[in-house]
Amino acid sequence: MGEWYHRIADLLSGTRSGDLGLLSKTQLARELNRERLRAVRRELPFCLLLIRLSGRQTKRHDRRQLSRLLQRAMRKTDVKGQLDHDAIGVLLVDTAEPGGRSAAERLEGLLATLGLRAELDVRQFDAAGFPRSDDFDDWDAPSTSDSPPRAQMPPVPGSNAAAEAVKRGIDIAGAIVGLVLAAPVIVLAAIAIRTTSPGPALFGQRREGRYGRPFTIYKLRTMVVDAEQQLDAIRSHSERDGPAFKMSNDPRVTRLGRWLRSTCLDELPQLWNVLRGDMSLVGPRPLPIEESRACQTWQRRRLDIRPGLTCVWQIDKRRAENFDHWMRMDLNYVDGRSLWQDFSLLARTVSVPLQRRGGE
Repeated sequence: MGEWYHRIADLLSGTRSGDLGLLSKTQLARELNRERLRAVRRELPFCLLLIRLSGRQTKRHDRRQLSRLLQRAMRKTDVKGQLDHDAIGVLLVDTAEPGGRSAAERLEGLLATLGLRAELDVRQFDAAGFPRSDDFDDWDAPSTSDSPPRAQMPPVPGSNAAAEAVKRGIDIAGAIVGLVLAAPVIVLAAIAIRTTSPGPALFGQRREGRYGRPFTIYKLRTMVVDAEQQLDAIRSHSERDGPAFKMSNDPRVTRLGRWLRSTCLDELPQLWNVLRGDMSLVGPRPLPIEESRACQTWQRRRLDIRPGLTCVWQIDKRRAENFDHWMRMDLNYVDGRSLWQDFSLLARTVSVPLQRRGGE
């Protein structure tokens, strides 16, 4: 009777039987997300210490020993939680990597004293490292030659994998339908561009996508061919603070290009980017690589998810008083995103081209 009582109590409290004082995986995920938000606001790092019992040290008795050791040896402010059957995570708040390494070395000695063998790993979060999946087991994010160096940390769990799959399915279906319907418009616009301005009809530009991975975004060309070479000469006339260049009367934009921008028709080829998986229908707008990498570390958390065709800023640009406000709008979406919000934003986006606000 007592054993069943404790099992039910453990279940109701979110812990597993035998894992004394440990949060469940879901609860630890919630605490990790909360600490990440706090760290971004305060621009302070924190660490996650991952402890995985190795060999045959996975018996219930050994897990209980490890749980008791963590309660005694770690700080009261550290958050301990179960990752899976034989792994535990400890959230070391307000702790940089050297402090995390020191805590791991100390704990390793205590484990050896108890005769427990375990693999310990420390990951620091400094607002520049981005998770890559919803599974604790996948710790190392891939790097590319184009990607800037950034701190690595294990993925942030807790997001709904099913919702992510549904979102991707909606992206694929929406991109296919959109490309079929938009094909005649894209062809006519391409002919008009080639007729009125020398150069190709399509424009490709390298931008930063999810986890900082570069990709080529496609648009109908709205500027003169050498627009990027002219940017340095007019950068001082930018009407927006921060690294992103914005100029309402950009001299590089062609006459037809202004109309294409105001109606958002120049963005239609990006449906191909959505179909490829570089982008989503809804998500923060991707910035050119140079501008994205010039963002502050807390702003780069917008790269936690795929960039999109539309998002809150795309609809309410006038609300963004400055670049920081724009970034906060993106981060609010990242932290509170849902399929319902995506549908709402897509519906509101329809008004942008109808009111000719795409070029704002």
